[in-house]
Amino acid sequence: MRIRLSRLVVTFVVAVAAWILVQVYGQAREPHPLEDRMLAAALQTERAFAVVDSVKREGGYAFPGDLPLRWSALLGEDYTPVTTTLGTLAAKQVSTNPAWASVLVGLLARAGVVQGDTVVVLLSASFPALAVATVAAVNELGAAPLIVSSLGASSYGANVRGATWLDWEAWLRDAGVMDIRSVMVTAGGEQDDATGMPDEGMEWLEEAALRNGVRIKRFSSLSEAIEARMGIVNAARPGAIVNVGGGQASLGSCPHAPSLPVGLWERSPVCRCPDRGVLARCAGQGLPVIHLLQVRKLAARYGLDFEPGSRYFNAGDVTTVLKVETIWVVAALSAVLLCIVAPERKQR
Repeated sequence: MRIRLSRLVVTFVVAVAAWILVQVYGQAREPHPLEDRMLAAALQTERAFAVVDSVKREGGYAFPGDLPLRWSALLGEDYTPVTTTLGTLAAKQVSTNPAWASVLVGLLARAGVVQGDTVVVLLSASFPALAVATVAAVNELGAAPLIVSSLGASSYGANVRGATWLDWEAWLRDAGVMDIRSVMVTAGGEQDDATGMPDEGMEWLEEAALRNGVRIKRFSSLSEAIEARMGIVNAARPGAIVNVGGGQASLGSCPHAPSLPVGLWERSPVCRCPDRGVLARCAGQGLPVIHLLQVRKLAARYGLDFEPGSRYFNAGDVTTVLKVETIWVVAALSAVLLCIVAPERKQR
């Protein structure tokens, strides 16, 4: 019994030592196969951010001016008449990292998106910086973004009068940085029809629509808003769906909506509720889905800075991949196996 216990201890020690050696010497980072496109997408995102930053500062549009964040001008106010829900300032700061574009190039590629595909982008104005990064990533893969946007925004999103999501699109087009235009625009908020929004908020949105030559589509129910989006998806036959934010039409109003997974859906959530949203319906059709919400959680998952300051300190380069040296793994497993199968010494 004493010998068996001793063998277990030795095997455990060898296994721990082998694991440490593999972690220290058996792994190396190498450039991602799409490194060039990742870097290009991040650069395009920075150029777009610079345009919005310049326009908002020169135009005197409100933003949290006391933050040490590089792209603080991209943020909106805590609350305005077009604010639909409360959001955290921390999450909005994380969303202004241009490296999101690099991450999204990788996620879209994993989803199977290739040159010539269409990618349907469902976005709310809650995370406009993240929406820009998404479009940049789609562009760099040679795919075409098909954007459906809702103008209502949570706290610190594009909720400033004169600086709505429609205005962002116009600024980027006029600067020649990004050819970006929504194919359908809705009010957002409850029922995707500004339910609960004060009359002044809807006036702001109508002003933005008139200013940018756009018509805001209105719905009589949430199910009608969902069906309108599904009509666009089914006509486009996209390579993937990317959802930015927590738009009700995207998530639906069924009990599963709050627990939908974030990031790239490796497995489709099973939901057959009649009130399920666009994402669950698309997944049910076998379409790849990338859901961008719970942004700080996603940042930690993909190695991005989830507490940015004046600079973004990302944990590891998102344009690299981790490669495990096979010889070290084989050596480690062999050492552990030897401890297990070696004949026991008999006690005298």
